[in-house]
Amino acid sequence: MEQTHYKSNAELKYLARTQMGGRFGLLIGTMLIPLLISFFCSSFLLSNNYLVNFVISIILQTLLSVLQVGATLIYMKSACNMPAQIGDLFDGFRNNLQVALKVGLLFTFINTVCMIPCDVMSIRILNSPALAVPEITETTTLNEMMQFYNVFYSVMGAYYLLMLACVLVSFLLQLVFVPAYYIILDFPEWDAMKVLKKSIEVMRGNKLRYVLLQISFLPALLLSVFTCGLTLIWVMPYMHMTNTNFYLDIMAVKNKNMNNSSY
Repeated sequence: MEQTHYKSNAELKYLARTQMGGRFGLLIGTMLIPLLISFFCSSFLLSNNYLVNFVISIILQTLLSVLQVGATLIYMKSACNMPAQIGDLFDGFRNNLQVALKVGLLFTFINTVCMIPCDVMSIRILNSPALAVPEITETTTLNEMMQFYNVFYSVMGAYYLLMLACVLVSFLLQLVFVPAYYIILDFPEWDAMKVLKKSIEVMRGNKLRYVLLQISFLPALLLSVFTCGLTLIWVMPYMHMTNTNFYLDIMAVKNKNMNNSSY
């Protein structure tokens, strides 16, 4: 008989906090190195042409997604109390590069397409004469300045609401592929299609659990707004470690059910 006794969110988070002990520096490096590489490449490659930026962004995000395989390996090793090193971050380039690129391209494509409305709106905002900062002269009145800022803040408010909607759509579309990078590591002989199919299977019946788990991090993420993002140095590794335990918990239950059904 199939059993579905999964660990609670509190248990997964407790495990994550325990597993992070003594590995905090490694996990920070795992988070910061891809960000620094992305920033460095973007500063040199981006042009004033939107189409060129769009293509470069897709290529860059796909290549950086390979680092996500290595980051996942570091978190998997940490969760299993195995020795890990920062060099593991580049494991995706050494092993299963083709599969990692294909899976990464899928994530990049979903995210890029979902964010197109934001890109279009940002271009319109930048090229809108109504939103150009007015030149302040001796004849400029307070009423004129207030009118400009009212228009500006209303437009920016609409932009951020659109961005939130785009991010949510992207999150929901990628939901079934959440375990993909873990599966690449667990089944290195599989091709990309088999990895994605297994990912969908793993998430069947667990999507709501995953969403609720991510929602539970909202207070910590909101706190980062008031600390200028400083707390993200701890929150992001904490989230990734908890998500790793989420995957391991699902696989442990599935393996137990398979063993029970074989008797």
